[in-house]
Parts: sequence; structure tokens; C-alpha cells
Amino acid sequence: MQYNTKSALSVSVLTNKIRGVLENDFSNLLVQGEISNFKHHSSGHRYFTLKDEKAQLKCVLWRGKNLKFQPRDGMQVIALGRLTVYPPQGNYQMDCDDLKPLGEGDLYMAFEALKAKLSEKGYFNDDRKRVLPRIPMAIGVSTSPTGAAVQDILSTLKRRLPFAEIYFRPTLVQGEGAAEDIVDAINELQKTPVEIIIIGRGGGSIEDLWSYNTEIVADAVYNSTKPVISAVGHETDFTIADFVADLRAPTPTAAAEMVSPLAVDDLMFFVNDTAARLPLRILNRINMMKSGTVNKYEKIASRRINDEINRYNQFVDNSEYIFSNNVKNKILNLSSALKRTEAHLKSLYPMAPLDKGFAAVKHANDYIHKNDNLSNYDIIELIRKNENINVKIIKGDLKK
Repeated sequence: MQYNTKSALSVSVLTNKIRGVLENDFSNLLVQGEISNFKHHSSGHRYFTLKDEKAQLKCVLWRGKNLKFQPRDGMQVIALGRLTVYPPQGNYQMDCDDLKPLGEGDLYMAFEALKAKLSEKGYFNDDRKRVLPRIPMAIGVSTSPTGAAVQDILSTLKRRLPFAEIYFRPTLVQGEGAAEDIVDAINELQKTPVEIIIIGRGGGSIEDLWSYNTEIVADAVYNSTKPVISAVGHETDFTIADFVADLRAPTPTAAAEMVSPLAVDDLMFFVNDTAARLPLRILNRINMMKSGTVNKYEKIASRRINDEINRYNQFVDNSEYIFSNNVKNKILNLSSALKRTEAHLKSLYPMAPLDKGFAAVKHANDYIHKNDNLSNYDIIELIRKNENINVKIIKGDLKK
């Protein structure tokens, strides 16, 4: 069979013809499906696949097309867009102009409406947000008692700020009555000696996080007399409480780190460094005062110069004495507090008594308590600070 090579189409020409047909005949499409293989490229473009039980469709959402939610694998959505062809691979795909979460649209509309309302009322203004205390000695925590968030927060605070007192208020974080319970928790924690309040929970769907998107919770955060950190969900989750709070933390662990910027070792360094710098700063201040005194009173009549200078020199000497004593007392108080904290932490170490000559007694892998009778054992292990030894128990009546 003879072919007319002049009438043959190149691959690129054929692909462009197909592309033209698809773009003309399949525009303004609404396609429903489940997101899979979602990738947010560093370029800003988002690539994913829409699928159902029988087919799948490659999709792209170009940079600059903003969404009011964070797409994720497994989410059911409706996509608006048109079909086209990606010539280098010859694959057809859907160029999306917008995505809407299926079944979550009403919640997102309510979220945006409340966000706009509170923004208009000034709830999100930066000038009303308070600075966190540098080293809080009392911290309030409101979250679920059974979730991972409370363990993350408490373990981080125990490691970084062990001498701080934690006021934990167990709270419902989702479902019926959760928003009201969160409000009660914030109000109750305000009545305690806490210097800052952390509210939060782990991640979840928009329905799971909805308690933190309610107006009553926003009002409670806004009207709180204590600074509030909102740590709701994962880093990509945003709630109304995040916008109203004095500070938003991407995770519960990050919230605990924000209220404890200085660990124990850092605090010791800070105290020692301050103690070393204070005398020099005081001396410089005193020298400046002396210099200012001399310069000022050189202009006074000669008969009063000596009297005035002597009076100010005495004032300077008294100030130097008072400042020095105050600084020394503050440094001693800080050092004593830190030593007490260090001693308390060391006393909690289970093996600390071994340093005083005491011994621990074990049988097999279990420690023998003070109320246990040694005659119940044949061989026991004595553990001292620098040695372990097995001891055989000789049973018998020692009475004469």
C-alpha cells in the first residue's frame, strides 16, 4: 500500500489538533472525585489526580489560583476547569480554576463569614496583641486529656521549664458542647495565677476543628485577661481562634516551646552573664553621674561649688552602696532559687541515695521493698554506687 507522505501529520500537529478539540468542547466542566497523589510544587503549582472507582483524571491548579482550604489526599472535591493536552507527554489533563470540598462548602462559607465579621470588629488587629512573659512561672493548658497534644505540651514544658507550675484544665475539643467547654476552660484558667494560657488540640478535618471556629470561643479568647496561645491542629490548619489569639503556634509542641524560650541551662547562663555585666554597667552609670555632676556645677558661683560637689558626691556614694547591695541581693536570691531547683531535681533521681552509702536490694529483675521479708529469697543482689554483689541468704533461727 502506497502512502502520501505529504499528507502525514507530525505528532505535535496531531496533538495540537486534539488539544484544540478538547479545549473547545470540554470547557467550564464540573468534575467530582477523590484527590490522590496531591503535590504542592516549590513553583507554587499544585498537581493531583481525581479518581473514582472506575477511572482517574490528572489535574493541575496553577500558581496564583487561591483556595480557601488545604487540599489533601482522600478528600472528595468538585473541580471547575477545562480539559487540555500536555504536549510533551501527549496526556490529557484538567486545568482547574477552582476546587470546592464536597460536603464542606457550607462550613467554609460560615468560616469566611465569621472571619470577615471579626476582622471588621478589630479582633485580629496586631496592636491589641500582648507580648508573652519571658519566663512564665505558671502556665494554663486547655486541651483534651486523652489526645497526644497534652502529652506533647506537658513533656516539653517539663524538659524546658521544670520549675513552672502547670494548671491543666481537661477540655472537650470536638462534638456537642465542646465550644462551650472551651469557653469555660478559658474563663476558669483566668482565675488562677497563670501568666499565659495555651488552648489547642491535634489535627483533623474542618468538622473536627469547628469548635475553635465559633464566635463564642473567639469572644472568650478576645476578652481573656491573660495572653492566649492558640495551637489547633497541624501547621497547615487555621482556625478563627488562631487569628484572635495573641500568638498562633503551628503545633501543640511549638506552643510549649514558645512559652519556654529559655531551658534550665540557658537560664543559668543568663543569670551568670547578667551577674557579670551588672557591676560594670553600674560603674559606668556612676562615672557618668560623677562626670555630669562636675560639669553641671562648674558653672555655679565659686563659693558654692565645693558644697554642691560634696553633696552630690555623697549622693553618688550612697547610690553606689544601695545599687551594689540590691544587685548582690537579687543575684543571691536568683542563685539560691536555682540551687534549690537543682537540688530538688537531683533528689527525684531514684539512685541518689547510693551516693550516701545506701544500697538497693534486688531479686531477679525486681527491687525488694522495705516491707518484704528477706527470708523469702535464696539469693539477692546488693547494688551500691560502685559495685554489685550477689548475697546468699542463710535461713535459720538466730535467737539464743
